[in-house]
Amino acid sequence: MRFILVRHGETEWNATGQYQGQTDIPLSETGRAQAAALGKRFETIHVDAVYSSPLQRAYDTARAIAEPKGLPIQKVEGFKELNFGEWDGQTKEELTERFGEPFVRYRIEPFHYPMPGEKSLSRARLRIGAALEDIKERYRDTDKTVVIAAHGGILKLAIFHLLDMGSRLYRCIELDNTSLTVIDLEEDRCILRVLNDSHHLDGLRGR
Repeated sequence: MRFILVRHGETEWNATGQYQGQTDIPLSETGRAQAAALGKRFETIHVDAVYSSPLQRAYDTARAIAEPKGLPIQKVEGFKELNFGEWDGQTKEELTERFGEPFVRYRIEPFHYPMPGEKSLSRARLRIGAALEDIKERYRDTDKTVVIAAHGGILKLAIFHLLDMGSRLYRCIELDNTSLTVIDLEEDRCILRVLNDSHHLDGLRGR
């Protein structure tokens, strides 16, 4: 089977650099244009199932893929964004000033230092892994293509789970808004085919 991991379109908080976490921020005008471009990209991509975080920004991004194909969107709580608790709504600069060294340590080694809300990336990785394993079991021994629309941090943890990657690489990967990451599940291994592809946005850049 194939997983296509899709990060949601841009929000106003993305543009201003504010932590969003599980605050249900909608797509901005730019984000809606990105989702429309993503939908056109998928006109030529076969998809069998679409899953989404229940948060609006991810679900509305998933709609751009699913609705033209007449596919339902299955919301999965396990794909909800990281819970940053009291960090939501603040920028890195504001959080550094307010919390100092504990926040700076988290930014440098997020698997080794806690965050409010979710408490640890290791705990988040467990819930994401469980959600992925449920989908893998449902489509085991098939050649189905499954889209998952979710959030940057969540999708990085999904990549790590599927590819069995070490935590130190977490800060070495960035996923752009509405980017595609493609991972094939074969009998004896998972193969990363595409990482952070957003060329469908070329026509929107520079506006």
